[in-house]
Amino acid sequence: MCITKIELEKKIEWLRSLKALKEETEAEIRALENSIIEFLNDTEECETTDKKGKPIRQYIGTDYKATYSMQTRENVKKEEVKKLLTDKQYEQCISKSSFGILRIK
Repeated sequence: MCITKIELEKKIEWLRSLKALKEETEAEIRALENSIIEFLNDTEECETTDKKGKPIRQYIGTDYKATYSMQTRENVKKEEVKKLLTDKQYEQCISKSSFGILRIK
């Protein structure tokens, strides 16, 4: 599909407009989520435990269930791993992928 330069300008303008709308929407979503988390943390009746016995905050409404709990994620320090392994060992641990990326500034 070949488009003209004028059509490209319009598409980039429309893309920028949609990205701005996306940022505004995501900010509103974060604000709503924060207010829900605040409710769950501040309301005593929301205190409960999950199936594994871990403490969580939960409220069950008429057509929804809101749950807030802590989660843990582990990250590996790439530079520290490189210090512990030889170059050959490190290469065996690496998974690489290639993909296209469009940047418009």
